[in-house]
Amino acid sequence: MAAQVARRGRRRGPPLHFLAVFIGPSLLLYGAFVLWPAINAFLYSLLRWDGLGKPVYVGLKNFRSIVAHGSQFAVAFGHNVFLTVVPGALILALALYFAFVIHQRVPGARVFRITFFFPNVISSVAISLLWILIYSTAQVGLLNHALHAWFHVKQPVPFTSDQNLLWALVPMMAWAATGFYMVLLLAAMENIPESYYEAARLDGAGPTVLFRKITVPLIWDVITVGVIFLVIGGLKIFDVIWVMDNGQPSNSTHTMATLMYSKVFEEYNVGYGTAIAVFLFLQVLLATLLSQRLMRREALEY
Repeated sequence: MAAQVARRGRRRGPPLHFLAVFIGPSLLLYGAFVLWPAINAFLYSLLRWDGLGKPVYVGLKNFRSIVAHGSQFAVAFGHNVFLTVVPGALILALALYFAFVIHQRVPGARVFRITFFFPNVISSVAISLLWILIYSTAQVGLLNHALHAWFHVKQPVPFTSDQNLLWALVPMMAWAATGFYMVLLLAAMENIPESYYEAARLDGAGPTVLFRKITVPLIWDVITVGVIFLVIGGLKIFDVIWVMDNGQPSNSTHTMATLMYSKVFEEYNVGYGTAIAVFLFLQVLLATLLSQRLMRREALEY
């Protein structure tokens, strides 16, 4: 009897050689191409190195340069905060509104769902090129053409100039990302029992009350996930800035990611660039944990 119990105990988990064969290669690849470079990034951030010569250990000098008052990094970080808060708030508000309206079974809901989601199948580089044409000051510029035709604006507005680029990115990012978050929120709304809405309507609740008292509380966890996605995306933004600024961002348009790339691959200041990468990693981690903490609510089961 004791032997049978012992054999059953040994059968609970898969054998070690089975785990080694199927999980081992994946762990090795992950360690070689993700963990090891990440650890090296922390080490490089303590060096002064151009990528070719002999590295010199400088301790925390790169980090002190980053946090110094008026540094390029501080300005770039401000741009990231702007591109996280302003487009993020607009995207979340539009996604919630469109998801709620479509959830109310308006005519053509399926068409609207596909139409809003369509920009997500286009690469961010292609979207940037498309909006460069829309903002163009030449004859092909749709927006300047509309301003001239409707408001008689004689001089074309340079929307993609360094002074205007950050604000010009707001409608582009909203157009590109609203569909994804709308589908995310709509999927959560579809799981809410219709009987809740019917009971509220019998009590005289209107659409605003239904949205505030039923929809938002019951999809709060999904909203939290969406906010975390928006925060991470805003802090890591790179490609749209790089494309719309012709690969030459200035102090007026640099974000943390574009500044890191410029320092490493254009100025060959590997230590400073990897210090920015370390800061970026810590900020994304801190922002994610802070978002979860601030938006934590009691879980509702239904």
